Amino acid sequence: MKNLQIVVEGSSEEAFVNDVLVKHFASLNIFISARKIKTGWDRLNNKPAKGGLLKYSLFKKDVLRWIESDNGRPNTFYSSFIDLYAFPTDSESPYTREIQNIINPYLKISALESAIGLDINHLTFIPYVQLHEFEALILVEPDRLLTMYPGDKKGIQELKRNIHGINPEEINELPQSSPSKRIIMYLPNYKVQKAQVGPLVAEDIGLNLLREKCPHFNEWITKLENI
Repeated sequence: MKNLQIVVEGSSEEAFVNDVLVKHFASLNIFISARKIKTGWDRLNNKPAKGGLLKYSLFKKDVLRWIESDNGRPNTFYSSFIDLYAFPTDSESPYTREIQNIINPYLKISALESAIGLDINHLTFIPYVQLHEFEALILVEPDRLLTMYPGDKKGIQELKRNIHGINPEEINELPQSSPSKRIIMYLPNYKVQKAQVGPLVAEDIGLNLLREKCPHFNEWITKLENI
């Protein structure tokens, strides 16, 4: 038996890990736990605030905190599920100007993940950054959104025209045209429902098709399968 601990950016990623990846990896005798990045303290509810990648240092601390708390537990590995979209570029971030300027998205993400791996510096940590955000997985097959938005067939058809011929992972990280923004453009209700709708649609599409259409995502799943 092996344990895999994944630090995720938000509720969408957490739900996807728990609803899709947990089942897949259990069949391989790999047992997954996921938790959102601790971002501070929720004074109103007197509990840790979680979710969002506001500062790279918060992500790094959370990964290292989990590793340290496991105290060298055998057969335990760690990974991340965070977006390239809005990835921090502060002075502590490994997302340097040089990496940001890489045009090819696959070379860029590879360079960033390598830099994160060097910074975390732990043999059992496998960095993963999603190209360009979670919603790229939904855009593998936008028709599946009809299940959640049966009255918005026209909007879904317009969304399909908008992304026609584009690899979902290559839909960019610009604030106006990132994967989630394109969905919201045609399905405005998705903006407040993304944490619930997104994982359900991705689950409906299925892991096999997601891996087939998203090479970088497939590369990550393959690495995890081989820990």
